[in-house]
Amino acid sequence: MKRLHLLALALLATAPLAGAGIILVEEAEQSSGPMPGKSQLTISVSGAQARVDVGKEISSIVDSKSGTVTSLMHLQKIAMQLPEGALDAIKKKTGQPKPKLVLKPTGKKETINGFQCEEYTGTMEGMKVAFWVTREVKNQKEILDQLAKLSGGNDPFKAALESGGDFPGFPIRSVVVSPLAGTSTMTVISVRNAEVPAATFEIPAGYKTMDIPKMSNPGGGAPAVPVESKGN
Repeated sequence: MKRLHLLALALLATAPLAGAGIILVEEAEQSSGPMPGKSQLTISVSGAQARVDVGKEISSIVDSKSGTVTSLMHLQKIAMQLPEGALDAIKKKTGQPKPKLVLKPTGKKETINGFQCEEYTGTMEGMKVAFWVTREVKNQKEILDQLAKLSGGNDPFKAALESGGDFPGFPIRSVVVSPLAGTSTMTVISVRNAEVPAATFEIPAGYKTMDIPKMSNPGGGAPAVPVESKGN
């Protein structure tokens, strides 16, 4: 489930889009590796704010203007917040060096969720990458630019966009085969421009707020502790 949920959301640095926001629904499948499984992701973006819902259990909200990152645990009704400055620290740490990914067409074509797609493949840092792309998505460039800023520094999608030249289309299906993580597949179910309500990016009423403390050691740190309680 690596690509867009990636709390690579924590690497968000979006510029506002003119007009409506974006709502993208994807299916994420880890078919091999240490943590196989399948889930559905809903990604909502409006201006500098973004939210990723993973099924009905977990959501992540990022406001790149304020630098805040919040994870919502819906079953427990808990909102876990990264400390101020954490977003910038993560961006600096993972921003270099930038990996490169050059894609080449294979000539294969397939219809995926109603979209006519062509396959492009490449390799990056030991990973095999395949993108099934379409040219049938409206406002493709604006949406690609927005989604690229949701992606982490080592994400093949971001690397492909930054390696020069135009992306060959909108990625309806992405397959990444990693020696360590196994095979990850992201498939777009739907993508559209839409007005995203402001409440989408707010902590729901009744959730207990917890701060994730700053870590002096990047590899360690204490568990999150409650610092404030809201609601019942």
